[in-house]
Amino acid sequence: MKNPLKLRFSFSYLVWPFCLLILTSCSKEGLNSQGGLIDPGFKAVNLQTGIKENVIPIKADLWYVSYVKDALTGEILKDSTGKKLKLERTGSIGVDGGWLQLEKTINNELKLTLLENFSDQPRNFAIGILSADKMDEVNFIQTRADGYELVKKEIEEVTESRKIYVSTEGCTAMNLVNSSNRERKVDITAIFKDVKYSSEFISDSYGAFDWLNKADSTIFMDELMVNGGVRWQGKVPYSKDKTFENYIKSGDKQELLLKPNTQITARGEFKYLERTCNYIFTIKNKTSGHEFQVKGTWKQKVPLTPRTILQ
Repeated sequence: MKNPLKLRFSFSYLVWPFCLLILTSCSKEGLNSQGGLIDPGFKAVNLQTGIKENVIPIKADLWYVSYVKDALTGEILKDSTGKKLKLERTGSIGVDGGWLQLEKTINNELKLTLLENFSDQPRNFAIGILSADKMDEVNFIQTRADGYELVKKEIEEVTESRKIYVSTEGCTAMNLVNSSNRERKVDITAIFKDVKYSSEFISDSYGAFDWLNKADSTIFMDELMVNGGVRWQGKVPYSKDKTFENYIKSGDKQELLLKPNTQITARGEFKYLERTCNYIFTIKNKTSGHEFQVKGTWKQKVPLTPRTILQ
């Protein structure tokens, strides 16, 4: 393995966590001898990943976070209540939106947790540290990873969430006429042309629908078993909006044998099944290996059995 401990003015996502651990182990006396509150190697940090509870070494016994600001506009960032971010005592603060959290520990350490940046725009922010008459600043530039990978799926159907019912939803009626003296087959596929499967994902997790590659936004979900048989299996679009798939596929055809000199009306109805599942997806940043979870609910409706009614 390459040695990741070499300090640079601008750190990559791999160097950052390891260097934090090494520098945290340095003595306060050794750090203070270098001058300033923040080691020069931490003043400009470039990341392509999220990080969790990484320690920023501070060369002072008494210090506090005086501000967190947008490094481009200078705007002071606020928490969810509208208060400007400031951390003086033991505890934690978080930026509105939840993507950044700072904690001052009982060991007088500053821990930083930073969620992934899923935007195509870099995230630029700065943390100001104040100690007595000294002021120092850490600047971050965080960009989106090169890609993300779904490494684990946990899907559990909610107990008693299944609902099976008969409905005319998506079905229509057709007037069928055979004015000849011979039986003939009539195409009645159009009766069911608007019958659809539906899928809906609901999640409040940060970036729940932003990590997936837009070019391939489908995911295999748990197959549907009914009375010991598979009634549905496959991929569904992973989207925060409800999506639909036609029951009638290209090439499908349903026919009815119509008696001679007959005129009837044919209409349809369907037996549907609805279910709700809870899911946890574990996602890996392919650039850094950093993992995070997305939790939510998946609702599905499956057309099971058609019925043609003649009148």
